[in-house]
Amino acid sequence: MEILQTLLTSWQVRHSRKQKDAFLAFAKEYGEKLGYTCRVEEGKGLPKCRNFAAGDPEKAKIVFTAHYDTCARMPFPNVVYPDRRYLSILIQMPWILLLICVALGAGLLAWRLSGFRPLFPLVYCIVYFGLFLLLFLGPANPHTANDNTSGVAAVLSIMAALPEDRRGNAAFLLFDNEELGLVGSKAYNKAHRDAMAQKPLLNLDCIGDGNIMYLVLPKGADDKTEKTYRAAFPDGNGFSVEIRRAEKTRYNSDQRSFKNGAALAAFRKGRLGNVLGRIHTRRDTVCEEKNLQFAVDGALRLTDLMSKE
Repeated sequence: MEILQTLLTSWQVRHSRKQKDAFLAFAKEYGEKLGYTCRVEEGKGLPKCRNFAAGDPEKAKIVFTAHYDTCARMPFPNVVYPDRRYLSILIQMPWILLLICVALGAGLLAWRLSGFRPLFPLVYCIVYFGLFLLLFLGPANPHTANDNTSGVAAVLSIMAALPEDRRGNAAFLLFDNEELGLVGSKAYNKAHRDAMAQKPLLNLDCIGDGNIMYLVLPKGADDKTEKTYRAAFPDGNGFSVEIRRAEKTRYNSDQRSFKNGAALAAFRKGRLGNVLGRIHTRRDTVCEEKNLQFAVDGALRLTDLMSKE
């Protein structure tokens, strides 16, 4: 798993335009050395995004994806309970209330000092939305091992692991600006809507920390699809695989931009249920090589199964 160490050492932060430029050049050179046709596509609209593609997604039997952008450093982790999505929201509420209180305090102070009441809502909005934007556009988080260097490492490893005579069966996409609201994947789907309408897609996001692997299948997935994914990603080697449907389990990542998108993510057992934590903070330092190997092995089996259908 040399690619994981390379990413952690040299390409772990992919937040600014300059950092993304450098990484995209690296990914393109990496893919071309393996013999893939690689390109970078710029999406339309705002914010600007650039997506990396290797292989031919239109002809491939399966597309593997991950988001390559990384988040700003936040004072609190993004905690995800996949089976209790309202709990995930509830846990974030204290921080939202803190932003509101700080903004209210700033607005009231401006009003009292100036005696000019219209300053209150103006200062409140400036402070609240300024702090909110800072959470997404502020200084880069220096540690991104799980979110989402793990997914990027998995995609690049699958590219290398596929035998040359089977590489036409799979394609690979790395999306930009997932952290800003799935911007890159939405732009890609819009530009390739007909080709991606029925295309099976597996998104790899936060797969590096935890031994409970969730496979979130797309809405309306039939039993055949579930059996295919179950065969590709069986329990074993210390991992248990939980298959969920998007109707009941909300995992907010790039697969949601595509009709046939599924997601793979790793969770740990917590007191309140299976949980994903530590991401979006300096504590995001764990990406287990065994997790990466699990994802690569499953992806190779999935490619073979999809190619036979």
